[in-house]
Amino acid sequence: MSATVAKPHGLTDPERAAKILAAIPDHDLDTQRKMNYFLKPRGKRLSEYEILTVYSQPTPDWIAGGLDWGDWTQKFHGGRPSWGNELTELKSSDWHHHRDPGRRWHGPYVKDKSEDWRYTTRLLESFSADGGIRTLDTFWRDEILDKYYGALLYNEYALFNAHSSVLRDCLSDTIRLTAGFAALDKVDNAQMIQLQRSFIAKLVPGLDDSTHAPKQTWLTDPVYAGARSLVQEVWQGIQDFNEILWVVHNVYDPLFGNFARREFFQRIAPHFGDSLTPFFTAQAQTYFQVTRTAISDLFFESLANDPQFGDFNRTYLRAWTGKWLDGTIAALKDFVGLYAKIPPIAGVTDKAAVTEAVSRVISDWVSDYADKIDYKVNQQNLVAAVVSGLK
Repeated sequence: MSATVAKPHGLTDPERAAKILAAIPDHDLDTQRKMNYFLKPRGKRLSEYEILTVYSQPTPDWIAGGLDWGDWTQKFHGGRPSWGNELTELKSSDWHHHRDPGRRWHGPYVKDKSEDWRYTTRLLESFSADGGIRTLDTFWRDEILDKYYGALLYNEYALFNAHSSVLRDCLSDTIRLTAGFAALDKVDNAQMIQLQRSFIAKLVPGLDDSTHAPKQTWLTDPVYAGARSLVQEVWQGIQDFNEILWVVHNVYDPLFGNFARREFFQRIAPHFGDSLTPFFTAQAQTYFQVTRTAISDLFFESLANDPQFGDFNRTYLRAWTGKWLDGTIAALKDFVGLYAKIPPIAGVTDKAAVTEAVSRVISDWVSDYADKIDYKVNQQNLVAAVVSGLK
């Protein structure tokens, strides 16, 4: 039996080693020396937010800007794939172009919320120790805060739930992160409203902090009829993830949400000895502004100004605005009926003051949103339509 002699490998065969060395080019095989070289930074260099966010989840290469990094499910029940062009009418030359100017990812978000809770705890402890509850008007507490401010939590909770399909359907990691934190801020607003109600109930023996009364107000009271109808349709009736984000954060919340939180509850509460509501609504408004900068980058910087599809996308954004603006104005018209349920306050609840408050909100909306997509509106007509709801 003859023995089998193994052939020498390249590293141990001088002749093969010489051939390999001769075949090596005299220049670097790879000149790329940067981590995540495939990411295009928004600034001069990649931020921590970009490194930890962009392409952190599977993205098929047929999605504009995708890298074909696998998938997370083959098919949904019924045959729908995990990704699909039918998920939105808008188009992009790079769905990964969006960046959150606030650079929010999990770590900073949790840190910010922890800080919010710490100073909220300190304020509530101080309020309790100082007996601040003694200055709170009982009518405002029992009729307005308990029922109508309490009902606002259902508005915020519905908007939170409207984001559920967005997080599944959106076409990039940065959009998913922006939408996710916007949704969490909404449910945080709802929880803060209930936290305030429960805190007051602990300070007032016998006061009920059950959600039964505010729920009935939300479901049956004409003040919230328009709002309830619109958010139900947004939650259940829209399939396009960009349309959901657009109507919630660029039409409805900047108009109805801003007015309810800022112009009604935050402004009127101090006149009834209420220092708690302005504190909580100020937090909600902070979340609103943080989300506004992120959503504005998505729609105005990335989609409306897309080098290839910008004009096409602007057409859709204007159409969506027109589709949902009337319902939002109707919701505001119903809501201003709440002024008739509180005692008159000169310069605050009279028609001139309410008209001025409505004008502020609509003017802000036009400059911050409508003008950026060339959507033309008659501000005076919108204001008049809302104020016509005054009783």
